[in-house]
Amino acid sequence: MARAINVVSTLAILSLLFFNVVIAEDMLFSGETLDTGAFIENGPYRFIMQTDCNLVLYMNKTRVLWASGTNGRGTSCKATFQDNCNLVVLSGSETVWSSNISGGGNSCRLIVQGDGNVVIYGAPLWATNTVQSRKRLL
Repeated sequence: MARAINVVSTLAILSLLFFNVVIAEDMLFSGETLDTGAFIENGPYRFIMQTDCNLVLYMNKTRVLWASGTNGRGTSCKATFQDNCNLVVLSGSETVWSSNISGGGNSCRLIVQGDGNVVIYGAPLWATNTVQSRKRLL
């Protein structure tokens, strides 16, 4: 019986590691990637790499606050937060969108803030400029 429980527990852990495309955080660190379908979120704000190659910030999963405008420009796209603090959307090895940041060092982080703004910090280098007032959330 104990062996069966261990097998089930192991399979559950492996499925979480290999099959879950959701990153349950509100930030990316230098070198991390959002593969197709993966997202980071904070409250009602979700920053997602969609299957159509568009990187989009949603409020309440339906209202678009910002988009990279790259829908249809590639296949199997991913958003990669490079070691130089540049956020890029890649189709294969081709860059289809870039935040055009460089030189931030490798201690940067990209955060979906609770106010609806997505910001690259090291020093504030780039933002979606989508801060939402508390009144709009109600």
